[in-house]
Amino acid sequence: MANVTVFVDDAVLGRLPRVCVIDGVATQDKLVFRQQVGGSAGFGVTWLLILAGPLGWLGLILIGMFRRSGEYLTVTLPYSEGAQLRRVQAERIRLKATVVMLVAFFLGFVAFMKESVGYDLLAVGLAAFGLGALISFVMSAVKIHSLSVQLRLDASRRWVTLCDVSPVFASVVQEHTGINSTTMSSMRVKPASSAMRS
Repeated sequence: MANVTVFVDDAVLGRLPRVCVIDGVATQDKLVFRQQVGGSAGFGVTWLLILAGPLGWLGLILIGMFRRSGEYLTVTLPYSEGAQLRRVQAERIRLKATVVMLVAFFLGFVAFMKESVGYDLLAVGLAAFGLGALISFVMSAVKIHSLSVQLRLDASRRWVTLCDVSPVFASVVQEHTGINSTTMSSMRVKPASSAMRS
C-alpha cells in the first residue's frame, strides 16, 4: 500500500482521478470516508475495558462521556464496486459475530452461575463458541481496516495525506496533480521570521 497527498478541497469534493483507492482499477463509484483528525483519535484501551467485564464497561462509558470529541474530516474517494461488496460483507460478518459473541458470553455466564456439572459443561461450550465469534469479529475488523483509507491532515490544513491506498491510485494522482513530497514542501508558506530576514 502507498500514501499520497492531495489538496483538502479535492478530497472533500471528490475531484480525484477515477481510480479505486483500494483496488487501483477504473471506477465511476465513490465512497464517503469520515474520520476524526483532531483531538484524541484513538481508544487504545477499549479492548481491555470490554474484556474486563462490568467494571471495564462502566469505565468505557465514563471515558466516552468525558472524552473530548475532535474534529472530523469527510472525504469522497473513488471506490470500486468490488471493494464496496467486500467491505459490506465484512461489516455484516462483524455485526453477526458481535451479536453471537455477546449472547454466547452472557448465556455462558448465566450457566456458570448454576451449580451443576451439566451447566458447567454448557458454560464451557458457550465460552468456546463466544471465543470463536470473537476471532471472527477480529478477522472481519482487520478486513474492514484493510479496505479503508486513513486520513492525515497537514498542519497547514490545505493538504490531506491518504494513507494505505493502492500504489496504482497514488501513481495516477501524482501524475494527474503533479504533487509529490518535493512539490509540496516547496509550496508551503515560509515562516514569518525567515520571510522578514529576506
